[in-house]
Amino acid sequence: MPQVYNYRARNLSGKLISGKAECDSLGGVVALLREKDYFAVEIKPARSFYFNIENIIGFKIDIRSMAILCRQFTAMLAAGIPLLQCLNILALQTENKHLTKILREAITNVEKGKSLSEAFKAHEACLPEIFINMLAAGEISGTIGQVMTRLTTYFEREHRSREKIKAALAYPLLVAVMMLASLITMLIFVVPVFAGVFDSMGAVLPLPTRIVISISSGLASYWYMFIISAATLFLTLKRAGTYKKTGVAFNRFILTVPFLGKLAHQTIIARFTRTLATLLMGGMSLTKSLETVENVSGNTLVALEINKVRVNISEGERTSLALKKSILFPPMVVHMIAVGEEAGRLDDILERLAVFYEEESENLFNSLSSVIEPLLIVLMGLMVAFIALSIYLPLFGMADVMQAGGGTAGGI
Repeated sequence: MPQVYNYRARNLSGKLISGKAECDSLGGVVALLREKDYFAVEIKPARSFYFNIENIIGFKIDIRSMAILCRQFTAMLAAGIPLLQCLNILALQTENKHLTKILREAITNVEKGKSLSEAFKAHEACLPEIFINMLAAGEISGTIGQVMTRLTTYFEREHRSREKIKAALAYPLLVAVMMLASLITMLIFVVPVFAGVFDSMGAVLPLPTRIVISISSGLASYWYMFIISAATLFLTLKRAGTYKKTGVAFNRFILTVPFLGKLAHQTIIARFTRTLATLLMGGMSLTKSLETVENVSGNTLVALEINKVRVNISEGERTSLALKKSILFPPMVVHMIAVGEEAGRLDDILERLAVFYEEESENLFNSLSSVIEPLLIVLMGLMVAFIALSIYLPLFGMADVMQAGGGTAGGI
């Protein structure tokens, strides 16, 4: 079984070089270093604890880094630079340290005779599945350059879409954070002062005031329980989403929510058509492409529906008919795909559908974000008003009692 070794060696000019190599034995590392004209100084097995932890945690390479990698790879291949030299240059230029490590290990594997897709497949937990599968298809068809061009387009569009979402959410999130901070400040620092006054005067407190004082007291005394409860709820919901039954039920519910369901549906269609078009243009078969889309969907309901479509197609059914049976795909998508099947231009039709649904989902998202902003401000105002009213109600009552007492004393 291959093992990872740390080594230190000197090159022909005497420069000390350190690195890692995966080989079956210590002698294999020595042989590998000799092939590179390196002279071994020290070789020892890498600590297994480090690598086990890395494998357990995993380091997913972000979309931006993948887009830059594919763009640079495409440019160098177009310039006629040999594959190994491309990989070495990429390893030197890449800013993402985890991607640099993957590239260096891929170089070692390619030098040992493995294909490029096999070299990257050793890190499939970190790299997008679409990247590895399209590389394998490009190697079979001899179109690595074209595959890299399509992957560049795919990752760049995916990165742009995510950046637009982040930009649209930035202001609503800022308002939400400020609202939460204001409420917590009032509950922890302002409300207890008035609560002490009310308690010392023995005032009878109305229900809204008692509610606010109870929340303030609980937050001040058991703030850590609120943090633990929120973290537990978040992790529970996130974990539940990975299970088939709960994930499908949750995602099905999301599709029924007004406005949000429509946005989620359009985003699903846009991502499905974009990914499938990219895979088909890369030379992959339809069933293999659907399997990849199923695995990279990140949505249990979508994965389940695509699996049903893939099974029906593998049994001989036409793509459009298989999609028509699914709850996800609207009539326009089914009709356009049927036209693409008839004309033999399925990948082109999917590309056009992807552009259409990406624009639609972007416009809808912008509309929703513009509505959310004033709603958050109104909600913040209502909460602050409720706290202020709960504080002033007892003060008004106390003022009335004091006026009544003053009037009685004057009459005597």
